[in-house]
Amino acid sequence: MPPQMASSTPKPRPGEALLGLILAALAFALGCDTSSGSLPAGLSGRRAEAAGSIGHSVSFVQGYARGHELAEQQGKPMLVFFSARWCNFCRQMADETFTDADVVRLAVRFVAVMVDAEAEPEVCREFRVRGYPTVQFLSPQGVPLNRLVGRRPPDQLIPQMQAALGATASRSLPTTLR
Repeated sequence: MPPQMASSTPKPRPGEALLGLILAALAFALGCDTSSGSLPAGLSGRRAEAAGSIGHSVSFVQGYARGHELAEQQGKPMLVFFSARWCNFCRQMADETFTDADVVRLAVRFVAVMVDAEAEPEVCREFRVRGYPTVQFLSPQGVPLNRLVGRRPPDQLIPQMQAALGATASRSLPTTLR
C-alpha cells in the first residue's frame, strides 16, 4: 500500500464553503461583474445621432437633476434607468433592450435619464432602489408611476412605457374631460 501524501491544500474552515457559495449565488443573481469599470455601452451620454433624430439606441441624460429639469420644461414623463458600473445585467439591458428599434422610437416621448448608483447614491436612496437595473417611470412633475426591477427584454419594457405615457396623458387632461 502506498504511503498517504500530505495535502498542500488547506481545509476550509466550517462555514467558509457555504459563505463562498452564497456570495457566488448573489453575484450571479445580481449580475455583478466587478471586472469592468465602464458604464453600460448604450449609456455613455453621447448622442448617437444629431439632435431631433432617432438614433440606434436610447439617448440618456446623465443625472437625475438635469433630467427632471428637462422633463418639466418639455412636459414629458421620465424614464429613469438606475444603473451601476459593476452591474452586468445593466450592460446587457443597455445593449439589448435600449437598442431595440421599438423601444428607441417610443423613448423619444420620454426624457430618458441615467442615474449611476455610484455617482448619485442619494437619488438611489430617495427612490429606494434595491437592485440593478431598475427602471422608474415618473410624471413630468416627478410623481412616481410604474417601476421595473431587473433586466427586462423589450417586450416587457414597451408595455410599461405605454402605461406610463397613458398615465401621464390622463393626469394632464382638464378635469372636465376626465
